[in-house]
Amino acid sequence: MEENFRVFDFHRIFVGDAPAMFLLEIIFRTIIMYAYTIFLLRILGKREMGQLSVLELAIIISFGSAVGDPMVGANMPILYGIIAITTIAFLQIGLETLINKNKRVEALMEGAPELVIDNGLINLEGLKKENMSKEDLFRSLRTKDVKHLGEVQKAFVETSGQVSVLFHAPKNIKPGLSVLPENEVDKSNVIKGKMTVPEPGHYSCMNCGAIKTFNEQGKAPACDVCSGDEWIKATH
Repeated sequence: MEENFRVFDFHRIFVGDAPAMFLLEIIFRTIIMYAYTIFLLRILGKREMGQLSVLELAIIISFGSAVGDPMVGANMPILYGIIAITTIAFLQIGLETLINKNKRVEALMEGAPELVIDNGLINLEGLKKENMSKEDLFRSLRTKDVKHLGEVQKAFVETSGQVSVLFHAPKNIKPGLSVLPENEVDKSNVIKGKMTVPEPGHYSCMNCGAIKTFNEQGKAPACDVCSGDEWIKATH
């Protein structure tokens, strides 16, 4: 560090010590790097970019670092940045080619879809593996126009992090747990512990979505699937 270095030198922080004309050089550098980055992304293609998942994050981080330094670094030649991002692009193309040809490499690099709903029932282990809460899952389901879990045959967390949904045919839809936000659920309708069931009907476990039919008024039991003790009237 220079002997005359001053902490909180606002001229250095906001303007810098380079000549004013260097600002024009930054604009020139930025235009070159931006144009070349667009060119490489065109080579990678929309199809590849849409399938990258984990690799997509890697290329974004790598591109950001390799492109940013030559834009503003007075001592960083543009050629260095071009070589860096070109190398990244060719590595990406090579990895995509290998992944498309080798299922083991694909599983290693991108993982596999995780089942989170099976026939209207929440796969709690699947959610745990994906570090996803029920509210996260329900939020994604609402974007797919899901009203309750009885509509869902299967749902997966894809390698991209998106939730995909396979719906039951209309004739096979059954009662299920509503996917309303937690703050929209009427707490007075929740049956907890050994509370008396107010009326016979189909009820959903609020933990896993399992459906149980209560034929007569009595004490609500624990869920047979997850041992949960909170129930609510199933949505039809």
